[in-house]
Amino acid sequence: MLTPHRMTTSAAWRGRMAEDADRTLVVTEIARHQARLRGFLRCLLVRPSDVDDLLQEINTVLWQKAGDFVPGTDFWAWASQVARYKAFNQIRRYGRERLVFDDTLLEQLAEAASAKLRDLDRRRAALGTCLEKLSPPQRQLLELRYAAGQSVEAISQSIGRPAGSLRQTLYRIRAALQSCIEGRLAMAGDAP
Repeated sequence: MLTPHRMTTSAAWRGRMAEDADRTLVVTEIARHQARLRGFLRCLLVRPSDVDDLLQEINTVLWQKAGDFVPGTDFWAWASQVARYKAFNQIRRYGRERLVFDDTLLEQLAEAASAKLRDLDRRRAALGTCLEKLSPPQRQLLELRYAAGQSVEAISQSIGRPAGSLRQTLYRIRAALQSCIEGRLAMAGDAP
């Protein structure tokens, strides 16, 4: 039989378990959004050297406020608000030194940075879909050339094709990818 003390202990234990799960989710989301947060900060901050320091501060705040994040909601929206607040404070500190930005301009810069990141996300998703449509040999050529960084000459020697022919093939693959990406963005209403 559960006594009031045991029920309280059990409820406290369940609360700690839920809090740990929230923190684990937030840590996973923080890791997943690091590059995006860094890019957002680079768009806003005057000094590139401040980006990594401020990113660490933001990560700490996000971890400390893990309980405020509601699972199932948009993590980026929550994290970018924290990043925006921290970046604006940093920019205000610049103002004490010499360079001052108006708050309206800061909001416009932040919105422009967010819009650019959304556009990059859409383009990245379209690229992923278009890459899947390529044949395995085409994907392998792209991986050798761009992911592994091999020269056209090295690839041509390893697969036994003339370098000129390989350059033409890579050009056609890139053109097909560009066409596919633009088509997907146009269908989604995001054409450049």
